[in-house]
Amino acid sequence: MMVIGLSIQGLLDLFVAGISLAIGLAIFALIASILCSAAFLNCAKDVS
Repeated sequence: MMVIGLSIQGLLDLFVAGISLAIGLAIFALIASILCSAAFLNCAKDVS
């Protein structure tokens, strides 16, 4: 019985860690894309 509870707890921990990792990567990707588009717009403005 104890082993089952432990594995469920471990799976839950992995699940939560995976979700927070996904959220962190999503925020990072969002910031990176905003910075890239801002830099691209600045470069495009300078060229034209």
